[in-house]
Amino acid sequence: MAGLSKYFIAIFIVFYTFHCFAVFSYRNDEERRVFYLFQNVLMVLTHVLGFYVLCVRKEDSSLIFLCVFEEILFFGFIILFRVIYPEASRLVTNNICMLMAIGFIMLARLSYTRAIRQFVVAVIAMAAALIIPWLMQKIYLVRYRYWIAGIAGLAVLLFMMTIGTVTNGSKITLTIAGVTFLPSEFVKLLFIFFVAGMLTDEEHTDPNTGRVDTPQLLASMMIAMAHVGILAMCKDLGSALIFFVVYMFMLYAAMRMPIVLIGGTAGMAAASVVGYRLFAHVRNRVRAWRDPFADIESSGYQMAQSLFAIGTGSWFGLGLAAGSPQSIPTVSKDFMFAAISEEMGGLTALCVILISLSNFLMFMNISMSIRDMYLRLMAVGLAVNYGFQVILTIGGVTKFIPLTGVTLPLVSYGGSSVLVTLIGFAVIQGLYITAGNMEDVGPYEDEYDYHDEDAYDEEDEHRHPYRGYR
Repeated sequence: MAGLSKYFIAIFIVFYTFHCFAVFSYRNDEERRVFYLFQNVLMVLTHVLGFYVLCVRKEDSSLIFLCVFEEILFFGFIILFRVIYPEASRLVTNNICMLMAIGFIMLARLSYTRAIRQFVVAVIAMAAALIIPWLMQKIYLVRYRYWIAGIAGLAVLLFMMTIGTVTNGSKITLTIAGVTFLPSEFVKLLFIFFVAGMLTDEEHTDPNTGRVDTPQLLASMMIAMAHVGILAMCKDLGSALIFFVVYMFMLYAAMRMPIVLIGGTAGMAAASVVGYRLFAHVRNRVRAWRDPFADIESSGYQMAQSLFAIGTGSWFGLGLAAGSPQSIPTVSKDFMFAAISEEMGGLTALCVILISLSNFLMFMNISMSIRDMYLRLMAVGLAVNYGFQVILTIGGVTKFIPLTGVTLPLVSYGGSSVLVTLIGFAVIQGLYITAGNMEDVGPYEDEYDYHDEDAYDEEDEHRHPYRGYR
C-alpha cells in the first residue's frame, strides 16, 4: 500500500484541483454543495493517506495523533466558518485546508517538531480567522484613520531595522519573550489598509472621476517608498519587492491609468539593478540563478539541490519518506515546493500552483464584485500580495527568477506567514460579506439591490462574477 500511495495521493489532489475550477460552471447551490463536499472527502483521503505512509515508513505512531488533531482542526474550521458566515466562499475555505494539509504532510516528514509548532500556530490563526470577518463589519471605525496604520507600519519596520536579528544576510526577524517572528509579514496588512484609505479619502478625491488629487498621491508614494526603502536597508529585498508591487497594482486599480504599470515596472527594473550593485548576497543569488552548477559547492548549492529534487520526482514522485529533500538547506521554508516535487511528484506540485491560482482568481473576482472603492482596493492589495508571493517562491525554486527568500503561503513552515496569510484570507471574506450588506455602496446603489436575490439577471452576474460561487 505504501508503494502505491504516491499514485493515489496524486489522483486525489488532481481531482480536488479539477473541482476548484469545475465549480464555476455551476450556478445551482445544490450542485455546488456536492462539489465542495467531494473536495472535503478528497482532502481527508490525501491527508490521512499521507500520514499513514509516514507512520509506516518512519515507524512513528505519534504521527497518528497529530493526523487526528489536524483533521479535527480542518473540519472544525470548515463547519464553523460555514455556520457563522454562510455567505462566505466555501471554495476558499476548502483551499485553505487543502494547502495546509499538504504542508502538514511534508512538515511531518521533514521535522516532527516543526510540524507540531506549525499546528499550534494554525490553531491560533484559524481561531483569529473566524473572528476577522465579523470585525470587518466595523470597518468604518478605521476607514478614515488610515494614517494610524501607515505610521504604525513604519514604526514597526524602523524598530526591526534597529534591533532586528540578521537571518540569511537580511535583518528580518524580531524575538520578543522567546517568540521569533517576521514583522514585515504583519506590516503588509497595515500597509494595505493605509494605501486603500490614502487613495480613497473623500477630501482628496474628485467626486466625478474618483481619482485622488496630486498632493495626496505624492504623499502616498513617499510613504510607500519609505516602507520599501526601510526593507531594502534591512536587505529584505523579497518583502520590499512585494510591497512595491502591491502599491503599484492598488494605485493602478484606483487611477485606472496604464502609465502606472509601465512606470512601476520600469522603476522595479531600475531598483533591481541598484540592489544588484549594492548588496553582495543579491549578486550571489543572481550568479546562482544564472548557473548554479558553476559553484555547486557554495553559492549554487541550494539551487542545484532544488533542481535535482524537482527532476528526480518526475510526475508521481519518489513517495513520502523515500527521497532526500533534507539535503536542501532551509527546505521547510524557502524550498518546500522542491520537497513536494521530489516526494509527492510533479502532478501534485502543479496542483499546488493551480490551487493557489484558484485562490487568486477568486480574490480578484471578489474585488471586482465590490463597488465601494475603499473595500475594493483592500481586496486587490491582499490578492496581489498573495499571488505575487506565490510567484516569487515557486519562480525562485524552479530557477525561473533569482531566489528572494519568500515562503510558499500556507504550505511552508513559518508561523508569521501562516498567521498573516489566514488573516488576509479572512479579511477578503469579510470584505465581500460587508460589501454585500452595505446599504450605501457607491454610485450604483439604486441600480442593484444586494438584499433581493430576484433583482439579479444575467447582466448582474456578469458585473459581479463572484456572486453565486460560494
